[in-house]
Amino acid sequence: MSLLKLKIVELIDRYKQVTAVADALRMKQPTISFHMKNMESEWGIKLFEARAGRMVLTDAGKSLLPYAMRIGALYEEAETVIGELRDNERALLRIGCTDCAQAAMTRMGWLARVGSFPGSRIAVVTADEDTLYRRLEFGELDLVLGGRRSADPERLPSIELLVSPFMLLLPVDHPLTGAADHALAERLQRYPFVVHAERSLSELVAPWLARHGVASVAGTFDSAQWIVQAVEAGLGLAILPECMLPENARKTASANVPGRPENWTLYAVRNAREGNAELAERAIQALLDL
Repeated sequence: MSLLKLKIVELIDRYKQVTAVADALRMKQPTISFHMKNMESEWGIKLFEARAGRMVLTDAGKSLLPYAMRIGALYEEAETVIGELRDNERALLRIGCTDCAQAAMTRMGWLARVGSFPGSRIAVVTADEDTLYRRLEFGELDLVLGGRRSADPERLPSIELLVSPFMLLLPVDHPLTGAADHALAERLQRYPFVVHAERSLSELVAPWLARHGVASVAGTFDSAQWIVQAVEAGLGLAILPECMLPENARKTASANVPGRPENWTLYAVRNAREGNAELAERAIQALLDL
């Protein structure tokens, strides 16, 4: 017994006309008549009878009616609940950020802007790029922000959002603070550095350290915030993209990097086949408009 057949029982009781039932269900009258006969065959009892030009329920049909109405009401309730859940999923933007991307986005105030989209919610997770791209590929994320392009540009297209030069970060009271560029170039190798473990940074910073004879690495961190705190504590100097440097810093200073590494690039990567494409595109546009 299908939901359609139970709905026919309910509507026959309401309209008393097969034609009216067919109109209500947007079906042809012969189709309704077919289902009525099929129901009686399934149950082995007469459910409908013509009386004085009207189609009415028999006693058996009337016994079935409250169950048909109850099942129909439960189905409509389930539809409403599932529809609300589906709408909530459509309004949810799932963002994956590397630590460096999150640091840049925090400084730019982008997350607050995306979070203000009418009727939408955001969920942000942080991880390394390889993990985030796997989750994006499986449809678990709608958008990934990181410092490297995806390896599958057809399925996971990348959009360049910003390009940021590297800057030297040092304690405000460090001997090299305020030094001329040539002095920095000559003396940097005397001091230890702290470095970020994220591949998009290390692939650019490590060759620069080697080129300038910096042999002492006092610490490796997977957090830009920890890098800043390490510099503030005097653990070492650091090289970070300008877009990640703290604003209104009182304990650190920044300077141009002699022979600075290639600029760091931030990319937005989405899934061309799955995910919440509409919200992802709006989020990318919000970034491009900054």
